[in-house]
Parts: sequence; structure tokens; C-alpha cells
Amino acid sequence: MHRLPFLLLNTGICKSNIDRMAQKAILHKLLLRPHFKTHQSAQIAEWFRELGINSCTVSSLKMAEYFANAGWTDITIAFPVYPFEVDALNALAKQISLNVIFSSASNLMKSVNQLNGNIGVFIEVDVGHNRSGVDPENTREIALMVNQIEGNSSLKFKGFLSHAGHTYKATSTDEVLKIHRDSLSKLTKLKAFWKESHPDIIVSYGDTPSCSIADEFWGIDEIRPGNFVFYDVMQSQIGSCSTSNIAVATICPVVDINQSRREAVIHCGAVHLSKDNIKLPNDVTSFGLVCGFDGKVWSKPIDGLYVKSLSQEHGIISFANEFPFKVGDLVAILPIHSCLTVDLMGEIKLNDGSTIQTMRQHTF
Repeated sequence: MHRLPFLLLNTGICKSNIDRMAQKAILHKLLLRPHFKTHQSAQIAEWFRELGINSCTVSSLKMAEYFANAGWTDITIAFPVYPFEVDALNALAKQISLNVIFSSASNLMKSVNQLNGNIGVFIEVDVGHNRSGVDPENTREIALMVNQIEGNSSLKFKGFLSHAGHTYKATSTDEVLKIHRDSLSKLTKLKAFWKESHPDIIVSYGDTPSCSIADEFWGIDEIRPGNFVFYDVMQSQIGSCSTSNIAVATICPVVDINQSRREAVIHCGAVHLSKDNIKLPNDVTSFGLVCGFDGKVWSKPIDGLYVKSLSQEHGIISFANEFPFKVGDLVAILPIHSCLTVDLMGEIKLNDGSTIQTMRQHTF
């Protein structure tokens, strides 16, 4: 038995998720540059390469170095450049085809003249997520940024990059599609404005809800979804997938049951799942859905059971009637946000019994 708790991956579901997104990209003539921050695993990355996918996205310089060492030679770091990492970026650009992003003129001015590798540069634009990026209507700031990029002969202006992350707060597929269409409208307008003077520019766009649900990608050249590789409860609630598409679950033991409170204690806390949560239809907060586990695969989520609270190592399951497990039984918890769960767990058990490490390699 693996040390508990552990993260279990259903390989068949995962590979099916990858194949479905790859086929969608082919259908719409898009480059699929998947975001690897979800799985963080060189071994899982090979499953993409088996389908002819040779470009990837990462969320940090450290992650870019990890995947470069695993043989990936076309990488976009989808996090704004800052001065402390410039020397390492220049070194990495000597080994691979590297793209970076700048999120504003002030962000760009701090580092643009220190980059001396053959580096592709995207300007990040904010289509409504309100996290980072330039307002696509701010043509003056964008023009200033383009001029500064082109003033450095080591850099190549690649185009515009955006993440419609506000789809993660959507409560229906119609809401996701509305956000998606609004994002495409802003991006295509921006692309049209710059296309005449820069005919080779591209628009890079990506979030798992949009890329899973939408069937229109006008004006987009590449997509960068990441969470789709595993999906999670949040994505199933949005409508990006069904719970049967969720490829990972945290396997943990029941350690106590309190019948009077209708609660069970599991060894699966915030350090295993994260504190991300959702509201269930009855307006209660859930930190994970509870499934049965037969030692190999997990069942469908069990009605009336959910993880109601988390502390560091403890998880509390709420149950409405009788609890269908006893102390010592193993249960499977479907994570609310698989990206954070993987990052916390550090290694993944496969359903064939083998183990793969992520770049984190944490042990709990």
C-alpha cells in the first residue's frame, strides 16, 4: 500500500482528455500549446508528445528549466518577466526557443533592455480577468511596448497573449461562452489593428472552460489550456466536463466517525487538497466530493457526502444519513482545483501501480 494520503491518476481518463483537446485544436486549425502547470510531470508531458504536440506553456522560470531538461525546446513562460530572473532567461534562451510575456509598460521597462537572448515576446492583454495585462483598448501603452520590444534587436515581437480566467467564476456554459465571445472580439480587434504593420503576429489564448466548451475560435492562432488534462470539481460545476472526466483523486483513510454530528474525519487536509472550494446547489461550501474506492478505481461521487472543512491535515466529511464507510476504510476525494492539489502532493500514483514524480517532489 502507498503511503497515505496519495494522489491517484486514472491514466485512461487523462489520455482521453488530452486526445480530445488535441483533436479540437486540429479541427479548428489551432496550435495547442498546453499549460503544464497542472500536471508538472515530464512523464505526463510525454503523452502529449506522442500526439505530435511539441510546444508547451509553463508558469515559472523554474518550470521552464525543468521541462527544457526533459527535452522540450519550444516553451512559453506565461508569467510576466521581472528583473531578478533576466540572467537565467538569457541563459535558457541559448538552449531552447523561449517566449516570455510583459504585462504593462512599467513591467516591460524594468527588464526589456537586459534581455540579450533570441527571445520571443508577447504582450499580455487583460480581456476581463483583471489579474495582469494591458487593457486592449489602451493603444498608446501597447504601441509604446511594441516600440520598446523592437528597440532590442535580440527580441522578436510575437503578438498578444491573454487568459480569460474569469470563466472560472462562471456558473453556466452560457456564461462561459459569453465571456469567450467577448474575449475573442477584443483580441481580434487588437490583432486587426497591428496585422498590417506586423503580418506575422499571433494571438495566444487559453483557459480550460473556454477551450473545452467553445466551438468558435475566430482570430485565435494558439490555445493554452492546462487544467483539462485532469479536470476537477470546479470544472465540472462550470460545465467544462462531467465528473467522469476527472482524472485524479486523493486517496485517504477514514480515521474517525461522529454519528451525533454526522461528520467523519479523514486524513486529507489543506496540505493535500488546498483550500479552494465551491458552493454546492444547497449553498453549502465544499472542499471536495467523496467517492468510494475499491483499491483500484474510485466510484461516482456519493450523494449527500462532501468535504465540509479542512485544517492542515484533517478533513471533515459531512453526511446526511448513514455514513457508508467505517474507520480504516479508504475513500477517494475529487479535488476542487486539481492544479493546486498536484502542486501540494508532489508525486502521482498511476492506476497500474507505478509512481511518477512531479517537479515538486514533496512527501507527506
